[in-house]
Amino acid sequence: MLDDPAPDALEALTEFLYLVPVGLMQFHMDGRVMLANPLAAQFLMPLAPAGDLSDAYSALAPLVPDLARLVHGSTDRTGVILDHRRCEAAGGVVLSVTLHRLHGATMLLVLDDVTRLVEQERRIQADQQRFRAIFDNVRDYAIYTLDAEGCVDGWNPSLQRFGGWQPEDVERRPIEVFFPPEDRAPERMAGMLAEARRTGSLEMEGWRRRRDGSRIWANSVLTALPDEAGGVRGFVAVSRDMTERKRMEDELRRLATTDPLTGASNRRAGQAALAEIFAGPDGAAVLMLDIDHFKSINDRHGHKAGDEALCSLVATCRAVLPAGTPVIRWGGEEFLIVLPGAADAAAMAETLRAAIAATEVTLAEGALCMTASLGVATGGDRSPEALLQRADAALYAAKRGGRNRVEQAPVQAG
Repeated sequence: MLDDPAPDALEALTEFLYLVPVGLMQFHMDGRVMLANPLAAQFLMPLAPAGDLSDAYSALAPLVPDLARLVHGSTDRTGVILDHRRCEAAGGVVLSVTLHRLHGATMLLVLDDVTRLVEQERRIQADQQRFRAIFDNVRDYAIYTLDAEGCVDGWNPSLQRFGGWQPEDVERRPIEVFFPPEDRAPERMAGMLAEARRTGSLEMEGWRRRRDGSRIWANSVLTALPDEAGGVRGFVAVSRDMTERKRMEDELRRLATTDPLTGASNRRAGQAALAEIFAGPDGAAVLMLDIDHFKSINDRHGHKAGDEALCSLVATCRAVLPAGTPVIRWGGEEFLIVLPGAADAAAMAETLRAAIAATEVTLAEGALCMTASLGVATGGDRSPEALLQRADAALYAAKRGGRNRVEQAPVQAG
């Protein structure tokens, strides 16, 4: 403070005290108020006894009951005695109170209205608690964070419900810990993180690993967290358990592509399999087979016996043929088998014919034996349909030749 301020300086100081957006009070350490600006008076008059602001300790007692003790207990000649203590004032106003010793026995009190800041902090805290409750209690989702290198640096309880993981299982471990062994190629992990950095977010779906080694089908979104320099400081990963949806989709797909009686592929699925294998580098060979005298089986033993014969035929085909070979119910008692390439197709057909002839279908009245005729087509056909036509012609040649035999269509020139 100036001892003898010039008129202009005093006017400027007075204007400053009126306009400054905080309450200011200067007082002697014995409590005598020497100066208070209008904002300080506005804050304190509703609290002071009879609105009297002549004594700082009385005026401030509702806010800072220990003000006198703080002042007289301070031994420093200058400096902060009280730093931003928050106090409830009249009308729900929250004040931040700071007290400075200017020099010797002269004190300066600063009152700042932080009501809106406190309310904003409360809202932020409430939002944080709400989000934390969501993140900690979601059951179909796992939410966790990764550092810039892709290692887990933030464990969330949702990981425990999602996959049985504990903090010590995952913290500081690379993201690959959540992937099954066959999907952990380093180049794939690096590419995944690089794509998320480049685009900001990466969505993927596939099998993930639980702590006990079992698998879960999950949809995962990896979002990059930018840093102040425009780089990436880490990632947020959100994975959703889609196992039940995957099971339902697989079941619907199976129902749409499978013959309900025999479990063989239906004709629609067979056409797709034939087109795919035909378009491959080795081409395709097809075996078309038909149960001999199937109508007489139904007539003599009933349709239930006929159904059992069809199911037995499919089981025999799967036992003899290489794993994964498409066995297709083409229509009625007629079946189609698709093989890649032409090698040993006729030999495979003969093995299958013999196995069918040796199969007995157990019925209530005894064992039922059956035979099948097979047509084989290989070669450089222009289309799958042309290949089927030649296999069908070979099948009917086998039937005309006495049944229970294999007939191979002449090889088509490329």
